[in-house]
Amino acid sequence: MILGLVTIQRDRGPWLLEWFAFHYLVGFRKFYFYAHMCQDDTVEILLKLKKRLDINIIALPSPGDRIQLQAYQHACQNYMNEVDWMGFIDGDEFLFPTKAYTMQEALWQYDSMPASALGVYNVNFGSSGHVAEPEGLITENFRMRAEDSFYAHSRVKSLVKGRQQTAISSSGHVFATPGGTVDEQMRPITWGFMPDYVPSYRQFRMNHYVCQSREYYEKHKRASGHADASAAAIREEEWWNGFNTNHQMDDSMARYNARLRATMEELRLAMEA
Repeated sequence: MILGLVTIQRDRGPWLLEWFAFHYLVGFRKFYFYAHMCQDDTVEILLKLKKRLDINIIALPSPGDRIQLQAYQHACQNYMNEVDWMGFIDGDEFLFPTKAYTMQEALWQYDSMPASALGVYNVNFGSSGHVAEPEGLITENFRMRAEDSFYAHSRVKSLVKGRQQTAISSSGHVFATPGGTVDEQMRPITWGFMPDYVPSYRQFRMNHYVCQSREYYEKHKRASGHADASAAAIREEEWWNGFNTNHQMDDSMARYNARLRATMEELRLAMEA
């Protein structure tokens, strides 16, 4: 089973190695990276990572509204036939199986389902009290998250079956496919936000490190716009107060820590070769 990931990211160079290493560790093997108006060393890092990973780099040098949807449509038209399943996530999102060790193991039971895609619910992480951006790994530094009932946990991102006709919808969360989208409990997913359902994490989960530190918010997040809407949007203080959720400790990434660091070191050595 060949798994791919599509992502559009802007100036996340310091965190790329961890993001790629983690998703390689859980089973993704083909990456489609849309580099949007990157001014940092993102492209340089991607070219070094290509020594070890299968990464298709697509540069998007111009501003524009709903640029994420344009990138996703390009991926739907050009790359879906290369994979059995394709995930569509952001650079601050980490997608993983909650029981199985790899995404392939977790996806086998859904491979023959009549639906065309799976919607995976996210878990919202706050700053864990970090004012300055800490050194080290996102998955280790930020372990405080929202309470279970937090409204944004009803948000989903999609894993879409490959080799079928796929197109974007009105958001980057759910796609237009022949058989539609369900969640892991086979409940129909019709929108990127499903408040009438209790989010289920029995098989899959996506940790959303949406805030990181206060420094990161001030320097990067606040004025970065919305990739699936207005590029000029500003995230005001109300946004920070709403998403900086630090209600309970979460060690869901602990089982990956040692293997993640080993995978990062392997990639780092390949990058330096």
